[in-house]
Amino acid sequence: MAKKRKRRKKNRWKRFTKSIKRMIKTPLVWGGIIVIACTTIFFGYKLGHRFFHQKPQRTTIIAKDYNGIDISRYQTHIDWQTVAANKKIQFVYIKATEGASHTDSYYNRHFRNAKSVAIKVGSYHFFSSRSTPEKQFANFKKHVRKSEQDLIPMVDVEERLNARTPRATLQKNLQRFMDLVKDEYGVYPLLYSQYTFYKQKLSPEFDRYYIFMARYSNNPPVLDYGGKVNIWQFTEHGRLKGVRGSVDLDRFCQGTSIEDIEL
Repeated sequence: MAKKRKRRKKNRWKRFTKSIKRMIKTPLVWGGIIVIACTTIFFGYKLGHRFFHQKPQRTTIIAKDYNGIDISRYQTHIDWQTVAANKKIQFVYIKATEGASHTDSYYNRHFRNAKSVAIKVGSYHFFSSRSTPEKQFANFKKHVRKSEQDLIPMVDVEERLNARTPRATLQKNLQRFMDLVKDEYGVYPLLYSQYTFYKQKLSPEFDRYYIFMARYSNNPPVLDYGGKVNIWQFTEHGRLKGVRGSVDLDRFCQGTSIEDIEL
């Protein structure tokens, strides 16, 4: 009886191993093994990458003197680690494009370095009446990817390149550009302008948007028709540790915070 049992067990084991060998030879089984292996490797990589490459976290405070900066190619030397150590700095807007074809030569460098130290980053376009809003938007969209932005886009409309344009024409073209931004990025852009120029050319028609106003004075900008200024650029000759030379300093106006301009 004992010998028969041993033979039965041995025969069962042989049948089992033969069935395994037949299964291994089946292409479908090999395909399943490959899929499982690839899936395991992929998710292992994702988890490992997330663990070892976490973005640095940043805690900010609301300051009464300044809350952010805006920069372009004129700020050539920036120590971003030093800037990030300043907890007052909650955001930075970086010039990306101008007109239909110009790209700021420092945009990619500034953008990449600011993101690496976990400062909230946004990009802006310098608007020009010398080209159509469609061509200008195409230029902006080409260089500013929505998925990489922390802040809503900004359009910079100043006396330079727009002073001789009739008020109605400027407003029509600017509105078209802003509508295109809304369609692509899901929000209307922050509108930056100079205090006197804005009041002459754009107010009150554009007062309903988020306004970023330059006024180099001790007195904050106030709109005549009940509109609200959200961010005040109060100096273009600011000094900030980590930035060589002058830099624009900006502060939130009452009732506005970083959450209002996050994308």
